[in-house]
Amino acid sequence: MVNDYLILIDGYNLIFQCGLEGRSRTPASLQRARRRLAGELKVNLAGPVLQRTAIIFDATRLPVGESQAIRIEDGLTIIYALDHEDADTLIELLIQKNSTPKKLTVVSSDHRLHKAAIRRKSTPVDSDQWFDQIISGSPKQRPNRPVEVEGKPPVEGLDDVDWMAEFGLSQESSGENQSSDGRPESEAPSNYDPFPPGYADDLLDGDQS
Repeated sequence: MVNDYLILIDGYNLIFQCGLEGRSRTPASLQRARRRLAGELKVNLAGPVLQRTAIIFDATRLPVGESQAIRIEDGLTIIYALDHEDADTLIELLIQKNSTPKKLTVVSSDHRLHKAAIRRKSTPVDSDQWFDQIISGSPKQRPNRPVEVEGKPPVEGLDDVDWMAEFGLSQESSGENQSSDGRPESEAPSNYDPFPPGYADDLLDGDQS
């Protein structure tokens, strides 16, 4: 894996926060959701940015149809966290190893990852807000968001995706999760730019090479 990603995405966190899995939660619906997410990124991210973007998914074993834990699809890196406790653990490691952390955006609604990003002066942003920005902020372009519930959503009857039972937002006290400007970590400024700081410079560099 490269160590200079511009965007790291907590895959299932985004899928569930944005309702991309549809009404049912089965292996087939999750596969469709992963494909839809990848497709949206391919359409809405410029090539050089897409090539430095990674989606990380929880996995205790490879989903049906996948043959390797890391693959690149039209420039987009897709990673299944097979050798790690969960996707969060691997994302934290990738944040730690990133060679340009100030240019890195971490996409997740999990406060654990927000804290990891802030420690390295990266930019954390909630999944739904980032995804809205990426698809031009038009809510009609995606399904309605699911109703938020406390704790981890139950997943029943999915023998080959039992790791999903471990998915969920961390239970944090709002008074303890504030950024350096006093804003809760889960909130981004109203003029939030979904792309990493300085990413345009990387595009220019890529054109000159």
